[in-house]
Amino acid sequence: MTPEERRALGRRKNPMLHQLEEQLRGSLGLSAEAFHRVRFDRWEAIYEQIADRFADRTRSRRNGLHWANTNGYSPWAMARLAGCWHTDSQSWFLCLPQLLPGEGAVYLVLELGPDRFWLFEGEVGAMVSVLTLLSGTAFLGLGHLDYYLVSRKFRWIMGYNHHDMVSLAGEGFALEDFSGFPPP
Repeated sequence: MTPEERRALGRRKNPMLHQLEEQLRGSLGLSAEAFHRVRFDRWEAIYEQIADRFADRTRSRRNGLHWANTNGYSPWAMARLAGCWHTDSQSWFLCLPQLLPGEGAVYLVLELGPDRFWLFEGEVGAMVSVLTLLSGTAFLGLGHLDYYLVSRKFRWIMGYNHHDMVSLAGEGFALEDFSGFPPP
């Protein structure tokens, strides 16, 4: 078995990922349709699409999302950077429904370290509930993680890092009608 095959098998059987999903859904009363982990046979292709679109791969094709919110997004995303703001880690995401009106499901990418990501999918309202719980509990004991919210159509990305910085890049935000954390 190659190292890649072992990693794929480990991700498929990762008990912590399954436990986190179950804890979040159980604690918040969310259905599987409202919030769920992305299946093991889909997550890698989706992650690669996200990295291709938003990670700065100008120096190396191997660059992924690790610290993209501080080390730079792709040239496409940087040309569409809406801004970066220092914000409150406990509540900035409460504005997501206002910032993303009409958006259905989105991806949540939790960064557990270099080349270690967990990918979830869910409705915007469910993501607000999930992020409220996670930020108030140090991500259920995992520590304070960097994370990204990404459009399922790969139109935009929002990055949050452990320095309480939020960055928005891409297209489709409702910034013109927005009165939340970014300045007008």
